Amino acid sequence: RVQTLVVDGDRVVGVLAKRYGKDVAIRARKGVVLAMGSFAYNNEMVRSNAPRIFGHPAASIEAHDGRAIQIGQALGADTAHMDATEVAFFCDPQLMVRGILVNGRGQRYIPEDTYPGRIGQATLFQQDNQAFLVIDEAAYEEGMNAESSSAQLRAQPTWVAETVEELEAEMGLPHGSLQSTVDLYNRHATEGSDPVLGKKPEWVKPIVGPFAAIDLRGRTGGFTLGGLKTTVDSEVLHVSGAPIPGLFAAGRCTSGVCAGGYASGTSLGDGSFFGRRAGISAAR
Repeated sequence: RVQTLVVDGDRVVGVLAKRYGKDVAIRARKGVVLAMGSFAYNNEMVRSNAPRIFGHPAASIEAHDGRAIQIGQALGADTAHMDATEVAFFCDPQLMVRGILVNGRGQRYIPEDTYPGRIGQATLFQQDNQAFLVIDEAAYEEGMNAESSSAQLRAQPTWVAETVEELEAEMGLPHGSLQSTVDLYNRHATEGSDPVLGKKPEWVKPIVGPFAAIDLRGRTGGFTLGGLKTTVDSEVLHVSGAPIPGLFAAGRCTSGVCAGGYASGTSLGDGSFFGRRAGISAAR
């Protein structure tokens, strides 16, 4: 387990680490590559840099403790996009596209057929983590029977009712809020359109009784995307803008390609593509 970097002058020449409780010193003849994951499980770093996901870790492992970023910073390494985060949303897309997502005011806030990570960001960052999926019986059964890679994300209805008014009351939403949302959605859905949020026509159908709602409050979690600032050759940059000699980094301990939002598998690219470039750069 790496504890710190060793420098000779301004050049990184090795690491100090612990192996089964014993201290070891390892010399690197050409370079050191940091590839130790994000800081998603370092509560203090999350609280300081990405507080919007504090208390919501997911899709990560406890070894992602930010150590690589910290030992790089100890040498003056620069960082970027430390507030950037992925946000997962735990609901089967096969169900979401067939219903409507509403917030704590009974209003739709995002097209239900968009990427779930974008739904998670909108829910956590803009809707106080308040989300409900409203769906009718026919659409629910269709979604449950559809082929899905997210069967573990399927959920049973939290509330069921014969009318939207009854469902609204059961959910504790403001009187008339959900009714007006469903009325507006259905008015255009009869023509297969969603002019309010632009869901694709293939998923737009009127919601008719019996009705159900799935409570999705708090079903978000994420990991951090910011980290050490690097060149395209995976050299770690000093705050001065110059590369730190002998130090390279790749993967989630760096600020990768998805600071504005995440798409599934991007970490594989940040790890493998830039990992190869880091290895080649160090070997040179």
